[in-house]
Parts: sequence; C-alpha cells; structure tokens
Amino acid sequence: MSDSILIENLKRQVEEKKSAGIPDNVIMNFLKEELQYYVLNFIYNDKDYSQLIMYGGTLLRMAYGLNRMSEDLDFQTAKKINLSRLKKDLEGHFKSSYNLKTDVVLKERPESPTKLLKINFDILKNFHLKNINWTVLKIRFDINIFEKSGNFITDVIPITRDQHVFSIKTYPLSTLMASKILAVLNRTKRIIKGKKSKCKPRDIYDLIWYLEKGIYPDIEYLKAYGKKYQNILDLFGDLKKRVANLDDNLFETDLAQFFFDRTNYDQWFSNWRQRFVNLMNGYSIYEVGNLEKIHIWIQFETDNRHIRYIFKELHKKTQIQFEIKMAFSWFEDSSLRIGSGQRVEKIENRIEKFENISIREVEYEYLGLFYKKILDFIKRSNGVLLQNEYKTKLIRTTADNFNPKEQIYLDIRLLEKIQFEELI
Repeated sequence: MSDSILIENLKRQVEEKKSAGIPDNVIMNFLKEELQYYVLNFIYNDKDYSQLIMYGGTLLRMAYGLNRMSEDLDFQTAKKINLSRLKKDLEGHFKSSYNLKTDVVLKERPESPTKLLKINFDILKNFHLKNINWTVLKIRFDINIFEKSGNFITDVIPITRDQHVFSIKTYPLSTLMASKILAVLNRTKRIIKGKKSKCKPRDIYDLIWYLEKGIYPDIEYLKAYGKKYQNILDLFGDLKKRVANLDDNLFETDLAQFFFDRTNYDQWFSNWRQRFVNLMNGYSIYEVGNLEKIHIWIQFETDNRHIRYIFKELHKKTQIQFEIKMAFSWFEDSSLRIGSGQRVEKIENRIEKFENISIREVEYEYLGLFYKKILDFIKRSNGVLLQNEYKTKLIRTTADNFNPKEQIYLDIRLLEKIQFEELI
C-alpha cells in the first residue's frame, strides 16, 4: 500500500466527517483512532511484541464498543522491552509498508515503571483542519512494566478492520476494571488545558461503563499493586467517596472531544453523578452471617446426594446457600469413602432431612469436610460474597460418560485437597 493511498483513504473519511459538521478537534481524534489500527496491526502480528497486554480506553473502544474515542495505546508486560529497537521497528514498518515517514520519540523515565513513546505522524497538513494550527499528529504509546502481570489470566480478542487482521492480548473485564479503578484512585491531580483537575474525566466515563456492565473488579489485581482492601465493600466505599464528590467543571474540556455526536456527551454528563451512585448501590454484595440450617436429600432418579448449607446474611433477612452434589458411589463403595477426622458435631443440630433418610457415619464426615471448605471460602473472601447461591458440579468418582460442564472427577486425595470454588 503506497503513501498516497493511505493518505487518500484518510482524506476521504475526513471530508465525510467535515460534511457531517464534526468539529476539527474531534476529527483529529478520529485520525488518531484510525492510525492506532495500523500500529496495533504491526504489534500483534510481530512475534517480538505480540506478548504485550493491552488495556485502557482504546482497548475498550476496539474490543467492546466503548462509545467514545481514545487517544492513547496502553500496554503491560512482565518483561522489559528494548525501546530503541521498538522505535526502529515502528519507523521501519511504516516506511516499508506505507512509504510513510514517522518519528518515534522515546521517554524512558527511569524512575517510572511506565515507559513512554510518542509516534509522530507529520500528516495533518493533508486534511486542512482550519482550527488545528499544527501539522504533527501524535499517538502516545505507554508500556507499563508490571512483573506480576504473568500471574493473571489473559484473553485473546480477534480484530478485523478494513485490511487489518490481528488478535489483541488483554485481560478479562474484571482485571481491566481493576486497572481502571487504580487509575481513578491514584490519579489525584491532572492538568487539563492548563487547569488543575482532581481526576481524569475519561477514567470516570470508563468506570461507569464497567458499572453498567455489572462487572466485579479483580481484588487480587488491586492487591498486587499494594491496595490492601479486605473485601469489595471496602473498595466500593473508597470509590463512592472519591468519585461522587469530584468537581466536574473540566469534564467537558477533556471528554467532549472524544464523541462524534456532542449530544451523546451531553446526555451522559447531565446525570453522570447520580447514575454512578445508583449503579454502585445496585451491586449485589452479601455479608455472610452464621449457619442456620443444613438440608440433605437424595435425588430419586440417580441416588445422588445433595447437601445444602444455608447461612444468614448479616443485617438482613435473606439467606446465602451453598449446595453440594455428590455421586452415590462416594457412599456405596467402601474403597472410595473418606476416612474419619472431618466430622463437625456442632453443626449437626442444624440438619433437616427430607424423606426420612438415615445419615451414616461417612455422611457426617462429608458434611464436616464441605462445611470446612465453605468456611475457608468465606474467610478468604473476608466474609463478603458477590452472589447468594453457589452450586457445585456433580462430584464423581468415575469418568465414564463424563460431562465437564456439569461434572467434576475426583479421587479421595483430591476431594480433601480441593478448594470450594474449584468445585463450582
């Protein structure tokens, strides 16, 4: 593809935006977005850079349809990147593939874990934007060195845009939300058009997007950055206090330029604060109280056992339930039965049996074993859970006709070792 074709394609699209009455500063951000695809097409089709984990607003825009543009490219990696080589490779790529000269400027900032590149495209003169009095379009390219990034699972999201085909490596939405929360809590002073702001308004927009999706943030990611929240209630308390009390006088200056249709920004801004509070209050969060009762029954068709532990929710009349499903072979095959030492006698007066079934010694051992697993799960969640009902897969001792979506195969040793959440 030649230089002229790339520029001509952009010129055609710019003229369409001008005809639609789009302001010049918005068109400039559109141009950044278009060129971001060219940059990412190189990054994620190159074996040396495709391990970079993308996050931030541009990721949400490209992969999840965020209703605003974004001007930066943000990445994380556990390994240091040779920035000088990346500069050379980026400049070489645009020259060889598009006959387009670029100037990549490095700012390593030794004191910071985030390394900064700015990719300069001297192309704005081609588009005759009357209200833009400079010629160089700059794309910011941040690489955050986070040694613990390998501890978190990643997703791969395929992207197809015109001639570009690539797959972005990124985090699940829960981890992405946690990274955005870090930005909201840590960015306490910003300069926007020469004026001081206590936040980056686009971060607030993105945070509300996550809240609207009902995403729960990854607490472990926050802990990896030194945020010692005991549970999600503590985290949400800090978020409410900070975000709901922000001065929004600079929101328009920062945010409006990222919308093609200004009314989309106006509608969002008109009630953003109340919507934020309502969304935060709408999350289902449960504080676990004491064990109230235990239900035990046998499924008639299969003879499989069901055990349901019912806990009280603190300060409310609702209940939190944990249901265990076990194949009958755990009770009928003596070679598979769990040994003694798991029984918890103090909970046995909470048992409510259905169909007058008898409870054998081995069943008391299983009752105690799963009670301990549930208590451990609650303790590791600091007594706060995100749902009020948990059901395990059917726990089996054989693997014939196995359905991994609904069943889990274990032997005695694994049954004793496994944590409760791994059974769900």
